[in-house]
Amino acid sequence: MQAQAMNLIEQHNQRNQSGTQKRAAIYARVSTIEQAEEGYSIDEQINVLREFCDREGYTIHKEYIDRGISGKNIKGRPAIQQLLHDANQKCFDIVIVWKMNRLSRTSVDLLTMVDTFQKKGISFRSFTERYETESPSGRLQFQMMAAIAEFERANIAENVKMGMIARAKEGSWNGGQVFGYDVVSVPSDNRKGKSSKLIVNEQEAVIVGKIFNLYVQGNGYKSIANQLNKEGYKTKKNKAFSINGIKTILGNPIYAGFIRYNVRRDWNEKRRNNINPNPIITKGQHEPIISDTIWEQAKTIMKSRSGKPNRIHSGEFPLTGILRCPMCGAGMVLGRTTNRKKDGSKRVIEYYVCGAWKNKGTAVCHSNGVRTEYADEYVLQKLAGLASNDVLIKQIVDRINQKNQDGVIPLQKEYEVLKNHYLQFNLRRINT
Repeated sequence: MQAQAMNLIEQHNQRNQSGTQKRAAIYARVSTIEQAEEGYSIDEQINVLREFCDREGYTIHKEYIDRGISGKNIKGRPAIQQLLHDANQKCFDIVIVWKMNRLSRTSVDLLTMVDTFQKKGISFRSFTERYETESPSGRLQFQMMAAIAEFERANIAENVKMGMIARAKEGSWNGGQVFGYDVVSVPSDNRKGKSSKLIVNEQEAVIVGKIFNLYVQGNGYKSIANQLNKEGYKTKKNKAFSINGIKTILGNPIYAGFIRYNVRRDWNEKRRNNINPNPIITKGQHEPIISDTIWEQAKTIMKSRSGKPNRIHSGEFPLTGILRCPMCGAGMVLGRTTNRKKDGSKRVIEYYVCGAWKNKGTAVCHSNGVRTEYADEYVLQKLAGLASNDVLIKQIVDRINQKNQDGVIPLQKEYEVLKNHYLQFNLRRINT
């Protein structure tokens, strides 16, 4: 490593003949898996790069650090986002990383970022890899290394996925927290690190049993959530139970002693799409909370009630989510009631109702409903009145103009200062 470092230093010194001290941005990243299994350390990366900058004569502008974050993409990495923002402001002259895949393991992101640096006149260096991006041959080598880094990431992801599928087939738990159980780490004989094991949480298990019993007795999701909330029960995150939370518990075979895995394929890219019609379902190594009889009864009831509800076109009701409940502040959502007229025909009436009440029941809030046609007409009339108010419009325009002016004045002053510095610098060059 020392020989590589000295070669990089020599190459850089040959290219940097201007004598001016460069400002360096140090970027370091390590994922949780890399830290645990491969021994990568943020602190070690930073120390090596600090020493490199000191030997090279760089001034460190800032250290950008993403701890415990994967290199798959750049969206969820605050430090890299700040680095790109500062690069656009030309806050530094060179970006230095310990290894290229610290910046990104995706070749498109890596190439895009380096291209952004180059357009701003910013160099890019990897401490452990001998290449540069200023020459055509250097760029070619860099692009090849970027492709290799992406291949490495894809290969690691595939190996991890295969390992998790194997664990699921053995009846082991791969996921995170689950209501009714505590997840504990146990030593693993044939794998790196530790494995996860589910241990019944006795207090939560009582609630799980209550949910299944209420359901097989004929209660619906909202009725169960409402009863639990009235009795003061809370979720694992100490929140009130919701309709969706109850439905999720009732549909999870983990409570009958089974492990279900790979329900949604390509979760990171497609989120809730691409449902796997044949997920892994196998007998788990954990203790069940409910009996097989209760589980089969719940499945049968859920299947009989699986007809799709009437589709609500929220686009027809523009105040959905905008109106706020006067009691709890939750967004108002659409609710419907059906009345029967004297002639026997039915009439559907739409309301804006409290979203918390609709999802969690009267233990949380009340409906506080208002007819949609009344609310829509009232709000639209108010907006029309505001739109036709010349005095109000003039005040808004004046405020916007003043705000813009307040923002421009400091920039103008900064421009004048920079302009004067530039003129003085040119004068000194001419005189010398």
